[in-house]
Amino acid sequence: MTLRSVFLMASAVFLSGCATTKMDASAPASENTKVDVSRTYEQDIERYSAGDTEYSGFYNNFEFKATILNSHVRSAMLTKRTAYYQWTDAQASSEREKSNQEMSSQTKVFMAFFTPNPKNDNLMDDKTIWRIYLDAGGRRYEGKPKRIRLLLAELQSLYPYMNRWATPYEVTFDVPTAAVESGPSTYTVTGPLGTRSINFVGL
Repeated sequence: MTLRSVFLMASAVFLSGCATTKMDASAPASENTKVDVSRTYEQDIERYSAGDTEYSGFYNNFEFKATILNSHVRSAMLTKRTAYYQWTDAQASSEREKSNQEMSSQTKVFMAFFTPNPKNDNLMDDKTIWRIYLDAGGRRYEGKPKRIRLLLAELQSLYPYMNRWATPYEVTFDVPTAAVESGPSTYTVTGPLGTRSINFVGL
């Protein structure tokens, strides 16, 4: 398989939508409920996610998909994590309080980022070639990316579009989440390899 074929295959998988599972009429009601909950969660993530690809001819310079971690998304994630970690009420309450404190002063965006040349995947370096911006409410905020050190299994449970070719980042902007989620916002990744912008919908 050629290097070009690998890149094209990775691109096709990277931005493809998540497949939905049909409800099995013969399955027990409890199993169908689990399917419905999973589907609802994936729909929530897709609603507040978007992605794009920058091409140079037939080759992709970079691509990404991102999810804005607004109050709705955070609440859905908390419910999901509480279920699979079986947190107590106290643990869930502690995580909720931590999330609320973060949102009071920051807005975070999860981003799955891919570029064919690993040397260009340097978002956290002092000499990074990338800039990330969030435009909301007539103002522009510059993001601070941080690589997420979680296993792929947990990342995919929270962000179903995540795959093994992408690098997971959390990008932080110094603006309260409430100020951003009240209306649409624009997320931009830009550098010498190109510029791509996506739009997030408001609540």
